[in-house]
Amino acid sequence: MKFTLALITLLSVSAFAANDWSRFRGPNGSGVVETTGLPSIVDDSTTLWKAPLGKGWSSPVLWGDMVIVTAETAANKRAVLALSAKDGKELWRHEEDFVPHNIHKTYNTFASSSPFVDAERIYINWSSGPNIQALALDHSGKVVWRNDQVVGYIHEHGTGVSALVVDGIMIVRSEFDTEKNGKDLTTSPEQRDWKNAIIGLDAKTGKQVWKHEMPNCLNTFSTPVVHELKNGSKEIICANTTSGVMGLDLKTGKLNWQHNPGYSQRSLGSGVLSDEFYFCTFGTGGGVKEIAALDLKSGKPKPVEFDIPKGLPYVPSPLVIGEHMYLLGDGGILRCVEFKTGKVLYEERVEGTSGSAKFFSSPVAADGKIFCASQQGDLIVIKAGPKFEKLAASKLDGPVNSVPAIGDKRIYVRTANSLYSIGAKGQPVP
Repeated sequence: MKFTLALITLLSVSAFAANDWSRFRGPNGSGVVETTGLPSIVDDSTTLWKAPLGKGWSSPVLWGDMVIVTAETAANKRAVLALSAKDGKELWRHEEDFVPHNIHKTYNTFASSSPFVDAERIYINWSSGPNIQALALDHSGKVVWRNDQVVGYIHEHGTGVSALVVDGIMIVRSEFDTEKNGKDLTTSPEQRDWKNAIIGLDAKTGKQVWKHEMPNCLNTFSTPVVHELKNGSKEIICANTTSGVMGLDLKTGKLNWQHNPGYSQRSLGSGVLSDEFYFCTFGTGGGVKEIAALDLKSGKPKPVEFDIPKGLPYVPSPLVIGEHMYLLGDGGILRCVEFKTGKVLYEERVEGTSGSAKFFSSPVAADGKIFCASQQGDLIVIKAGPKFEKLAASKLDGPVNSVPAIGDKRIYVRTANSLYSIGAKGQPVP
């Protein structure tokens, strides 16, 4: 069955703007936008510009003629960078020091959390030492406010939850465990009494509005999605090992509902919400994966019978297009399943320019195409639909672990070395 991109977007992102890529994975974290004219191949004719970047895993976000990203810029320094969407030139940077902490040297950086941008400000949350920090910049890069100690955090592999702002509330997560395999991860006695928490900050001032405390859990990296209820109120949906999937009232942080407080594995890939159906995966490196498949039409979670395919993604987030969900496994197997049942329609290996590919980046979609960016440095394009069709694979200048951003007729891909703007030449920048 064919779906127009407009219908796809309506199903996937509900009340959120169809071409808004202001946060990690675009409209409500769906990874789907409405645009046309995106090329399948990356070459000299479709590379509009390529700009050098410092180290980082954060994904780009878009606002007007700006592309915003974070990066490590020197020893113990990092920055928020704004580039021109027209030519990739740096418009401004806000650079500051940070206190190093325990981090996975291979699979994380000190600039892994993606920014959030709205009409007034750019918002950042990241870690420095044992604290989660938050700050807001105006569109010229000047600091509006900063909160250097939003909440404490005990590191296993560093942090990576991306910024989220909804109706004047900035959501900040701090979910961790104090030990691993009998090893104490705390660096001071008082840290053993710290509580896991999700915090709501006033987006205008950075001051705490609410705090929702929870039991310790495996360190969490997923970014929440927003659920609009029938009465017009909103809740954020988030997940972790110990507390399961939760719906928290946006304005108060109070628990609206909770599903299965007791998973055995961590929440790393972010969940997806479409047509009142929520789906997310839990996992560990190479471990057996767990899922949540929930019908939310009543406002409360109703578990749905769901066929669990093998090789569920651990790091990449699910992608929903109409009646189909695409699950890109870390090891390179792409499964297209019926969205609300899990029935497998196909499972195929996604290969790059040199054969097998592996993925930490989540797939995104527009223009009837699914874009998969690999750790081997390929941008692989698959045709959306219930039958597998690989359209192209193009070699970029380095591995990709961040998620591409899609704007009007352009896709922006961050590699380990650069930020690419890819599109048909001659198209105007919005």
